[in-house]
Amino acid sequence: MESLINKFFFHQWQRKLVALLTATVIWIFVSHSITSSKTIPSVPIRVINLPTDKTIQGLLPNGFLSKRTPLTLNGTKDVIDQLEPGDVQIILDVSNLPTDGIVQITKKNLVSLNPNINLPTHITSISHPEFVIKMSPLLTEKISVTIHQPIGEAPKGYEFLDIWPMYLSQTVSGPQELVLSLKNQGFELTFNLNDITKDQLDAVQGSGLYDDEVNFYVPEQWKKVNIPFSTLGVEPLNDPEAKTLQMTFLRQQMLPIKNQLPLHVYYPLKYSATINPDTFGLAPSPFVQFKNHIPLLTVPLYATNVSKLFLEIVRDNIEIEIVAAPPSEREYLEWDVDFIDNTHLEDTYVAFLISNSKTHDSPLSKNREREKYFRKRFRTYTHRFTLYLSPEYKLELQCRLEDGKIRVHVPNASLIIKKPQATDAR
Repeated sequence: MESLINKFFFHQWQRKLVALLTATVIWIFVSHSITSSKTIPSVPIRVINLPTDKTIQGLLPNGFLSKRTPLTLNGTKDVIDQLEPGDVQIILDVSNLPTDGIVQITKKNLVSLNPNINLPTHITSISHPEFVIKMSPLLTEKISVTIHQPIGEAPKGYEFLDIWPMYLSQTVSGPQELVLSLKNQGFELTFNLNDITKDQLDAVQGSGLYDDEVNFYVPEQWKKVNIPFSTLGVEPLNDPEAKTLQMTFLRQQMLPIKNQLPLHVYYPLKYSATINPDTFGLAPSPFVQFKNHIPLLTVPLYATNVSKLFLEIVRDNIEIEIVAAPPSEREYLEWDVDFIDNTHLEDTYVAFLISNSKTHDSPLSKNREREKYFRKRFRTYTHRFTLYLSPEYKLELQCRLEDGKIRVHVPNASLIIKKPQATDAR
């Protein structure tokens, strides 16, 4: 048996060795001459050598393009068969990008992410759909963001007042033509009051005596804008002023006026021949009394739809204005609430809010915007100011010409007044 094995391996061993080597070479040659092809979908593309003043639409911060491309690779079968999605990456040097932007991907552009595969050696050809890259000047612009009045309803017990700031800007960088187009459009934000709960507003602590105005700071997740060409799509507001974005609500309550309101009659000139202070003056009544010859409405009153601060400032300058007119024109005279020395009251209100707001380090332009914002709120209050006898009864005046007098009656007042006030008749 031993002699048989020796004879098999060592008899004419030189010839056998040559035959073995020849067979191995032939096997290697044949193995490497067999080719195959495979299509790899969604191959990532990384851009290098992009000029600092240029950009490409869809370029991610990590240097990759958001879009990918399929590649059909032809090459050695054993290597091609090993390739899997994720093994291949494309590197594009755009420093010499053709003017038409059409890119031809070759073996030089391929990088193997599999350390066991040497792509350039084993790939014979590459095919892919037409691939175009367009470089554009990189432009950075501030784009206006308009904050609209919110939709929806404020939580029960609250009224929406206003929003600050009403205008912001978003700094955007990207391809010049897209940034300029977006700048012409601007951004718009509209919040929904239905997304705010009563518990959230109840939890906001007011300051001092004037705690009925509640500043609700807009949550960060609401402060976002959609940038169509951005790879992120929706981006957070990057204006530093966005951190102050807030909606102000008024806690609904009835505020006692605490003092009697003067009554004043306006006599239109066109009726003055027959209706004037000498022919029709205000008549004393359980509802109208005179103090130092000044007619006062004696019923206790409450104000709604305004803040404590507003009422504190205007309290002594509120007057009820009655417009005289003949009975043939109207049975009951028209009346309204007026604020005397309105400009001074507004200045006082605004000065107080500015002195108590954190705007001292803001630019002068922002302080001016803030002032306009507070003035708008004051004027809103003057229009919304409403007088009530009680939570159930809004103040109504029935004023009419009768027996040479203007007589004032307050419906439902008898249900409110528990005891008569002392009179001061002329």
